[in-house]
Amino acid sequence: MKNWKLFTTAILLMFFFYTPEAEAQVVARRTTTTRVVKVNRPAKRKIRRKKRRVRRRTLRRLPANTRAVVWRNVSYYPVGGMYYIARRGAYVRAFPPRGFRVRAIPALTRLMVRGAVYYYAAGVFYRNVNDEYEVVAAPVGAVVSELPEDAEEMDFDGITTYELNETLYRAIEDGYEVIELLEEDD
Repeated sequence: MKNWKLFTTAILLMFFFYTPEAEAQVVARRTTTTRVVKVNRPAKRKIRRKKRRVRRRTLRRLPANTRAVVWRNVSYYPVGGMYYIARRGAYVRAFPPRGFRVRAIPALTRLMVRGAVYYYAAGVFYRNVNDEYEVVAAPVGAVVSELPEDAEEMDFDGITTYELNETLYRAIEDGYEVIELLEEDD
C-alpha cells in the first residue's frame, strides 16, 4: 500500500503543478538559431603539399662543445650550419628569425642579387653587418645550387615548387630560384 500512496501523490503533484510556460521554456532552450554570414574575400592561390618523409629534423643529443646562441630568450643551437631548439627532451630543427645575428657560419655560399651581396647556408639567407651575419628575408630572384632535404615539394597554381623557411623555390637549370615569400595569416 505504501507504494500505491507514493505513486498517486506523485501523479497528482505533476498534474497540479504542470504549466505550459515551463514546457515553452524547455523548448526555447533547445532551439537555437545560427546565422551564417558570407564574406566576400579575394581568392587565395591553391597550395597543395605533397606528403614526404623528412629526415634529420631532430637530434637526441647535441655534438660536444655546442654552445647556445640566445636571441630573445630562445636558445638556438648551431650544428653544421643548421639551428636546433630544445623541445620535449629532443632538439628540433628550427630556422632562425629575421634579425638573428651570428659571428661565423660554416659553408656559406656568396650570392649577388640585383647588386646586393647575400650569403646562403642551409635554407637561410644572411647579410654581412658589422662583421656579423644577420638573417634576412630571401631575396626574390636569388638562385641557389641546392636545397636542404627539409624542403617540401608543393603544387602551387599548377607549378611544382619547393617550400622552405616561408620561401617558395622553383627548379631551374642552374639550381633553385626564389620566386615568392610566404606570409602567415594573422
